[in-house]
Amino acid sequence: MKMKFTYQKVLDFKEKEKEIAQQKFGTSKLKQMEVEEELEGLVLEKDKIFNQYNDTHRKSIWKILEVQQEIDHVNLQMKKLEHKSKQISHEVEERHQVLIERTQEAKIWNQWKTKSAAAFQKQMEREEQAFLDEMALLRNARRM
Repeated sequence: MKMKFTYQKVLDFKEKEKEIAQQKFGTSKLKQMEVEEELEGLVLEKDKIFNQYNDTHRKSIWKILEVQQEIDHVNLQMKKLEHKSKQISHEVEERHQVLIERTQEAKIWNQWKTKSAAAFQKQMEREEQAFLDEMALLRNARRM
């Protein structure tokens, strides 16, 4: 006789929740990496503009103002990206917590299934031993 875990659907649901949480966490982590790359790109662009600014000490005021506007624009983009980065970091942390919770829930249900299987196996062994004992008694009873 095969053991049938009565809460298999719940276990499957918990496993599916865990997989979904893993996917969401992975997506958030990917977003975070993309924003960090964008931020690094802006830092490089800002350095490039500062180098232009350093070269403008021999240039006209118009050119200096133009470079200053570029610096301001890059600073604004960096502030937006830093804000977005903080939001995504917060999202990543939340999803990581959800992933941990889902993993723990799935683990609990899997342990319960394992314990149920072990209990079922012991019960089957007890029933088999009882059957064998009864057969031995019947054999001995016929001999007498």
